[in-house]
Amino acid sequence: MRSWLAALLVAGLAVPAAAENLTLEMRKLLKDAGLEESIMAGLDKELAVPPAMIAAAKKEGKLRVQLQMSEQEFGGVAKLFRARYPGIELEYIRGIGSQIMKVLVAYKTGTVTTDVLSGYDSRVDEFRAVGLVDLRDLPAYPSLREELKTPQGTDGADKLNYWCTSYSTERVKKEDVPTTWDDLLDNPRWRGGKLAVAYMFGSTTLPTLTVRLGDAWMSTWLAKLFNEVRPQLRKETLAATGKLISVGEFDMVFAIQDYVTERDSKRGMPVAARCPEPLVTSWGKLGILSATPHLNAAKLYVNWHLSKEGQIANYHFARQVPVHAALTGREFLPYPEEILGKKTVYRTDDVVREQPRVVSQWNQHWQRAGGVIE
Repeated sequence: MRSWLAALLVAGLAVPAAAENLTLEMRKLLKDAGLEESIMAGLDKELAVPPAMIAAAKKEGKLRVQLQMSEQEFGGVAKLFRARYPGIELEYIRGIGSQIMKVLVAYKTGTVTTDVLSGYDSRVDEFRAVGLVDLRDLPAYPSLREELKTPQGTDGADKLNYWCTSYSTERVKKEDVPTTWDDLLDNPRWRGGKLAVAYMFGSTTLPTLTVRLGDAWMSTWLAKLFNEVRPQLRKETLAATGKLISVGEFDMVFAIQDYVTERDSKRGMPVAARCPEPLVTSWGKLGILSATPHLNAAKLYVNWHLSKEGQIANYHFARQVPVHAALTGREFLPYPEEILGKKTVYRTDDVVREQPRVVSQWNQHWQRAGGVIE
């Protein structure tokens, strides 16, 4: 046996490393996703929470989680969590739109309506003021991309959003698709109502571009957009844009997450994504309300969510781009050719602080152009 092993080493063949402590559900997911188990290297270290935390979490027995994915998508994610930590009942709340504000209002009066919360970016200071848990002692927290960590340590990250355009693959030539945000306005192809702008561009994308490129850039860009290009002003949900492109309402719309466009494409809609530079990225902050009665279960879930296991589960079931520093390859991007190698700007806390001012200017242009703000 020893001589056989020595022969292998002499031949330069590596002996396979022991696999991480994977559940049967995770092994199946990796197989379905076409991923090698070796991608899970380091998982055991990320999941090395104190045994007392696991025991206390199971004693608490319950956890309320509010994220932005659909109930069906979370069902797949939850199955992986339960396989890792059986005995904890998960109650899921989809937290979109006004749901975040409802959580905050209740929290300020001493009522905790969820234990784990995501997407509270625009209210982050208020949530910190009433109480968020410091996550820096969780073993998976260091795995976050550096640009997504906050000095306070109260925030993980739920998912990455890349804000792009979505265009018709039937009516738009590749050479007419913009490479930069300025190109979007310079090509006469996008006059005459062929271009649409989503109202939420003013809050999701424009603040980041403004902080990084400057107020002078914003003023010039907005004047050109509304006075010369004159796009259609749309307030439908982003989920409706693929259908609107399909029926010919417009040929391109911005800004929309690339994973939404990919989802529409997989449903048979003739759409594709183009992500102009600088590439605008945001993420949903993920935190734990400090007054939660299920503190250990909440920590256990957030740590798992940030680990490779949680991140891959989120991408597989909900197409949420990982925030894990080691999961940045093509296999974790809906449109890798639109992301990799591009200059990227992030929606950091300084952008969030400037957002009300930028949105106010956006709203003025929007209303002058005939748009309605409800």
